[in-house]
Amino acid sequence: MHSFYETVFLGGGISCLAAARDFRGDSILVEREDRVGGLCRTERVRGFAFDRTGHLLHLRDKRIERLVGTLLEGNLVSRIRDSWIYSHGVYTRYPFQSNFFGLPPEVAAECLLGVIQAQRARRPHKNFAEWVLSTFGEGVARHFMFPYNQKLWTVSPRVLTTEWMGRFVPRPDLKKVIAGALSDAHDDVGYNACFLYPERGGIESLVKALAANVKKTVCGVGVTRIDLNKRRLTLQTGDRIGFGRLVSCAPLPELVKMTRPVPDRVRAAARKLRWSSVYNLNLGIRGTETDRHWVYVPEDRYTVYRFGYASNFSDRTAPRGKVNVYTEVAYSRQRPLRRQGIRSRVILDLLRIGAIRSKQDVLVIQENDLKYAYAIYDRNRSRAVSTCLRFFESRDIYPVGRYGRWEYGTMEDALLQGLDTAKRLKKVTFQ
Repeated sequence: MHSFYETVFLGGGISCLAAARDFRGDSILVEREDRVGGLCRTERVRGFAFDRTGHLLHLRDKRIERLVGTLLEGNLVSRIRDSWIYSHGVYTRYPFQSNFFGLPPEVAAECLLGVIQAQRARRPHKNFAEWVLSTFGEGVARHFMFPYNQKLWTVSPRVLTTEWMGRFVPRPDLKKVIAGALSDAHDDVGYNACFLYPERGGIESLVKALAANVKKTVCGVGVTRIDLNKRRLTLQTGDRIGFGRLVSCAPLPELVKMTRPVPDRVRAAARKLRWSSVYNLNLGIRGTETDRHWVYVPEDRYTVYRFGYASNFSDRTAPRGKVNVYTEVAYSRQRPLRRQGIRSRVILDLLRIGAIRSKQDVLVIQENDLKYAYAIYDRNRSRAVSTCLRFFESRDIYPVGRYGRWEYGTMEDALLQGLDTAKRLKKVTFQ
């Protein structure tokens, strides 16, 4: 193996792949799994193409539109979002905060009055819970925002800051809210009102297209140590790779653990980073006809917080007459996963909701355990992340991507960071 590279890309997530593809200089990409892609991988099981939960392309940036269009030319389908909430035994349209039609009358009235009262008396807020109450009122908070976000993030909404929200929490005006209480109308509010998805090959088809033009890739071997003084990586095999610069999409806490020497203040900052993980159970089932793309499940009596129909993204993800369903269960140190019987509990959820008619309709099961899924935005996150990033970047190590920069972002955000990092690398020739 070449003993030195100008630039080493650590990890085969889409941010590193985009950076490595665009950089094309003296470089190597090292991935510990048997193939690149990170969470954007697809498993083929008896005719089903199972992603590691739903991975959809919501594009706004022209550069990423061109990149994805080039990479997946002739292999993209466009969809208008059809997403729902299941609560109180009924389906209502997403987003909950502007679609009360169909809820029990007393719940719909409570939610609508709460929004009106909140709009009249906006209050200052110190955390996500207070923001929800000041924006949507008690009803929306109690019936959706609080229970759903507790399930997703695994911590109280009062622990969360509002830094993560951005475009991810729709804030419809009062006119839309009233209309959505009186009638069942499709709502295009939010960043994910439409999306793109590969027609063939699942989301990994994007990964394969990205990886095709990466100069050199080594898979199936992890990095055990990053020596900053000697500027070299030690691999699981014992081999060593010298580097001038390092681009990493490894989760930020893992990057800190691997690196030596690291100041105590940086290690202390990394220990403050928290996250929720996701158990993902994918199911191949006999046909249950629906046009829905995904469904949010806020109530705590159900284990899943969300499930969706990948075969409605593309019918190529399931054999003819079959349905590809993905489910998500969040867990963390704060909310441990009760692993015994987890498959049965998830399937029971879908039976109770009506997404599956009987257990006999489940033909294929495939599961994934995603250790890092959501970086928790608590009061410690911003300062801790800043401390870690400043340290690494001052030493020509560039964390990128959702987990490298420890943030809540989309696939487009990860690709953009990859392109911007490649541009940064090309501006300064390594000496």
